[in-house]
Amino acid sequence: MKKVVLAGGSGFLGQALARSLLADGYEVVVLGRSPAPLGASGRFVIWDGKQLGEWKEELEGAYALFNLTGRSVDCRYTEANRDLILNSRVHSTRVLGEAVGACSQIPKVWLNSSTATIYDDRRGDRDPHDEGSEDLGTGFSVSVAQAWEKAFEGSSVEGLRKVALRVSIVLGRDGGAFPVMKRFAKLGLGGAQGPGCQWMSWLHIDDWVGVARFLMENPSIEGPVNLASPNPVTNASFMREMRKRFAPMGIGLPAPSLFVRIGAFFMRTAPELVLKSRKVVSATLAEAGYSFKYPDLAQAIRNLAA
Repeated sequence: MKKVVLAGGSGFLGQALARSLLADGYEVVVLGRSPAPLGASGRFVIWDGKQLGEWKEELEGAYALFNLTGRSVDCRYTEANRDLILNSRVHSTRVLGEAVGACSQIPKVWLNSSTATIYDDRRGDRDPHDEGSEDLGTGFSVSVAQAWEKAFEGSSVEGLRKVALRVSIVLGRDGGAFPVMKRFAKLGLGGAQGPGCQWMSWLHIDDWVGVARFLMENPSIEGPVNLASPNPVTNASFMREMRKRFAPMGIGLPAPSLFVRIGAFFMRTAPELVLKSRKVVSATLAEAGYSFKYPDLAQAIRNLAA
């Protein structure tokens, strides 16, 4: 039985991947800071994401290691929260590198989370970013992404294939942005957010699982990979599709940028999560032949609404 270790695998993305792997006969070990919650998938092993411990033995001879650890960015960017967001990502990546380096039989592949937010703010009709884009953005979120990937690159182990997962917005019923936006649409607040022209790169939860497994099993792929559907949409287009499915009579009030910033303050989150323009696709997945289950937004939302 092949063992897959999911560091930080207790969340929305990790549990979706765990369920898929278990269904196909893999052994799944979740490294988490607390015992398994009721109904969780995988065998939970306690770690703190900072220091080596007995958990490192789980990596010995593993088929694959995923690092999905990171404090949620859905919060106000106070100094304390900024430190938690950055350190949870960098420290976990560094200590996993130490643990892999201590293995007598290293995993075949290490896939480490990153974010599609690493690229600069791209608007209008310009081509989307892909893995060959060198124009990275600026600001706190980008600096976190760069530090995260630098820690990953610095964990050099001979013979280890490494993939940086630059994940876009993942849409699923059980977590992430979709339930929040669905609730807004149902309350009649499903209009464009901010200017509405900002791009949204997205991925259906089934394709998150599909791409993660595709990258795990494809030995020719390494380096950064964008996890995003081939068809990014503007915020206005995204909210239009949400209104079609969830809004009363298809009506939704828009939220100008000032209202987004005020609302973000009261919701204890960061306005850039809505206002930044992310126009990202993956040339790597296209060249490798990955077939998206949900390449179009209308199709994805139809499935999630069922």
